[in-house]
Amino acid sequence: MRRKLSVKLGLLFFVLMLLIELSLFFILYSTIASHRVTEVMDGLLAKGAGHRDVLENNYDESTLHHVILMEEEASTDVIITNAEGEIVDRSSKKEDPFRTGMVQNISPTDGTEDRIVEEEWRDNPYVATVSPIVVDGEHRGDVFMFSPSQTIREILSHLSEQFLFVMGMIVFITLILVFALSQVITRPLVRMQRVTEKLSEGKADLELDERHNDELGTLAVSINRLSEDLERLKKDRNNFLSSVAHELRTPLTYVKGYADVASRKETSEAERDKYLAIIREEADHLTSMVRQLFQLAKMEENAFVIEPSMIRLSSLFDEVETQIAPFVQEKQAELSIHVPEDLYVNADRTRMKQVIFNVLQNALQYGGERPSIQIEAKQQQREMILRISDKGPGVPEEALPRLFDRLYRVDKARSREQGGSGLGLAIVKEIVEMHGGTVKAFNENGLTILITLPEENDHDTNSYSG
Repeated sequence: MRRKLSVKLGLLFFVLMLLIELSLFFILYSTIASHRVTEVMDGLLAKGAGHRDVLENNYDESTLHHVILMEEEASTDVIITNAEGEIVDRSSKKEDPFRTGMVQNISPTDGTEDRIVEEEWRDNPYVATVSPIVVDGEHRGDVFMFSPSQTIREILSHLSEQFLFVMGMIVFITLILVFALSQVITRPLVRMQRVTEKLSEGKADLELDERHNDELGTLAVSINRLSEDLERLKKDRNNFLSSVAHELRTPLTYVKGYADVASRKETSEAERDKYLAIIREEADHLTSMVRQLFQLAKMEENAFVIEPSMIRLSSLFDEVETQIAPFVQEKQAELSIHVPEDLYVNADRTRMKQVIFNVLQNALQYGGERPSIQIEAKQQQREMILRISDKGPGVPEEALPRLFDRLYRVDKARSREQGGSGLGLAIVKEIVEMHGGTVKAFNENGLTILITLPEENDHDTNSYSG
């Protein structure tokens, strides 16, 4: 069973927060515990120093008795020794080997400063301090103060209970906040997952909330754009398949119809030759269409290879002019080419010939009777600008944006009569864009095709072609 992303994210955040909180609690607890132990030890030292000061001011039996009496009801104990280290008096009349042994182990000459003589409260029953009694520069004895280690343990135990309670509350609150936060973070992701699943099922009319001003918002915008693109591609695919089916059905209908007529016995040889010529023409049309469709498919699959080199544009037009001459003569067209001899472009020679041929063929087909075609090329700001215009009727303004779409024809009936497939300009657009250029169409005393290609000036003369 898959674990939800919110659970994984929540557990990760919770573990990280728990580690941070435990570290902070440990440092804080250690600091406070050490401070409380220090307070106990400092208090014990201060108490011993107070008794020592009283005895130094008046060292006699009455004062000794007064000091012992003060500690009899306290939680601490006092033992007073003389200069030889012998016990003079004590507040607790109960003999305790630990305290007695410690007093006996401390030499009277060990020092004249107040000091801690036992601080291992974890292992020993008492912590202890000693304060030397000095009267008129003479060491008269020592005041030993003892405090039960249990007191410190109880203080730290109570502190631990408080810390555990607070830590438990904080961990609980952290757990709730982390999982609530993970739900808030992952909820948009869950919605995106559902939307993408529906997209994979073919439902493209979906939209995500784009109000998040963060990566999730950016992702939502991308998915919405993907949904729109998929919807558009779906419509384009359906339109394309419908157009292809129509384009193939029409010539196939002609082929089948004329083949049936030509196969009749009563058909004369002259009529049969006429029908066979029509069949051959339709077959050529089908072959050309399939070849162009195959070229477009290769371009989409990035299997269409571009091999650019520096070519002289005028020589390229000379070749195209020779190639298209029969069509120009057939249409009784006028072709005017103005291309500088020193204008070079970095492009694939074969593909650029196809671009120019397709544009000129389109101008010949739809430029009206006896079309007049003007070709101009120039260099402008490290770009090559190619302008091909005809003096024909042009195209409706609403048709200009779709002029380079596949199988799109402004007038299907007229295009059918003139042999257009609706693929020539689509191939032009693909090839030009593969060269990093742009192609546009607009009406200007006829239809004008404007092609822009990046030009390379820093070239070696040995790389010239044509």
